[in-house]
Amino acid sequence: MNRRASLCAAAFVALTALVWAGAFTWLDRYAVGHLMPWGHFGHHRLIQVGSVFKPQTESTLGGTLVALWTYPASPFISGLIVLICTWRLRSVIPLGLWVAANVIELLGKLVVSRPSVGEPGFSDSFPSGHTVRAFVTAAVVAWVWRRAKWPALAWAVGVAMALVAIGDHVPTDVVGGALLAAALIYSAGTALPASSP
Repeated sequence: MNRRASLCAAAFVALTALVWAGAFTWLDRYAVGHLMPWGHFGHHRLIQVGSVFKPQTESTLGGTLVALWTYPASPFISGLIVLICTWRLRSVIPLGLWVAANVIELLGKLVVSRPSVGEPGFSDSFPSGHTVRAFVTAAVVAWVWRRAKWPALAWAVGVAMALVAIGDHVPTDVVGGALLAAALIYSAGTALPASSP
């Protein structure tokens, strides 16, 4: 593991411990009250099968557009994109990276439980799977098509912000997802074949 990957992994572990201990509950509570204009609260199921195959729709056009922005980070669509990129790179590293990201995200949601942030559904939402998949997918796309690097990164950052705006995740969830993705991306990026485009 290289230095960048190690730093991101250490930051992810530290954030996980702080979220578990409730150190950032104040920030997440603030977000629930002030940063979620399209938030609709209730208990989120750990795996929402419907959202895997079809985009989420909201009660307003703005909310629906923001939800559509996040749809390519769903397991189904991001998985298809990563499979195509895996084939293009002739390397199993992108697919392994995507699988590892999803396994660690699911383990986090099963293990990490945070103190209440004022609305149900956020006790087992760390880290954000959509955020992890967005950054992993963006990195894999950039490995295949170098010119897509900045648009892909802008899309991934937008996904993280959109997830808070529609009330699917609190800020610590998306920061945790981004740190996890960065640790995995930096680890996998050094293992790609030198002939990769």
